[in-house]
This record gives sequence, C-alpha cells and structure tokens, in this order.
Amino acid sequence: MNLNFTLVLQIISFLILLGLLTKFLYKPLVTFLDERAREAGGMIENAKASEEKARRYAEETHRALEMARQEAVKLRQESKEIADSERRKIIEESKKEARFLLEQAEQELGRERRAMIGEIRGQIAIISVDIARKILGREISAKDHDRLIEESISEIKNEISRA
Repeated sequence: MNLNFTLVLQIISFLILLGLLTKFLYKPLVTFLDERAREAGGMIENAKASEEKARRYAEETHRALEMARQEAVKLRQESKEIADSERRKIIEESKKEARFLLEQAEQELGRERRAMIGEIRGQIAIISVDIARKILGREISAKDHDRLIEESISEIKNEISRA
C-alpha cells in the first residue's frame, strides 16, 4: 500500500511539474518564436519592397536619360549598388537582431532551467527522505540523507540526458 501511495504521489508530482513546464515555459516560448517569425517575415517583405522600389527607380532613370547613355549607365550602376548595399544592411541588421534575441531567449531559458532544476532538487530531496523513511521505517542520518539526495539527483540527470 505504501508503494502504491508513493507511486501515486510521484505520478501526481510529475503531472503537476509537466503542467507547470507547459504553462510557464513551452507556451511562452512558442508565442515568442511565432512573434519573432512574423517580425522576420515583415522585415523580409520590407527588404523586398525596398529592392523593388530601387529597381523601379533605376528603370525610370534609364528611360529619362536614354539620350545621355553614359550618364544613364553610371546612375543605374550607382542606384543598383545603393539598393544592394541597403538590402545587405537590412538583412545583416535583421540577422544581428535575430541572433541577439535568440541569445537572450537561450539565456532566459538557461536561467529558468537552472531555477527549475534547483526547485526540483529540493522537491526530490524531500521526496527521497520521505521514501527512505517509509522504506526503512526509521529516521535517517544526515549522511544517509545527503547520499540519497545525490543518488536521486544523478538518476534524474541521467534520465534528463537520455531524453
């Protein structure tokens, strides 16, 4: 009966943890990534519109200055270089911003992960002591308590690394 009750408590604890992880980590992360994808798409559309605008400008300039062929070639080349430079700037800025936001997200996930691991370690310690006390039917020493905690933590790390 003690083993079944303990199993039920572990399952309930796992389900609560799973629900919390889903609510506070997975959903905000997905929302954040979707928002960034929309923003990146908008930036790409803006870059395409800028490129199209520059191309139209180059064509209009060519028609207007057709009689002065050498000058038209020069202006067309300059406007193409400006458009390419602008496009490269926009793309590079977008990439830099995306990298920056990704790094921030990774750092935030790392902080949240460390906080959750610390919280889980505390919960594991309490559960381990309770389990050991129930299994052994007696109080355990501080040395036994520390050993059980370290064993539980290493088992959980192994499980996490396999997943």
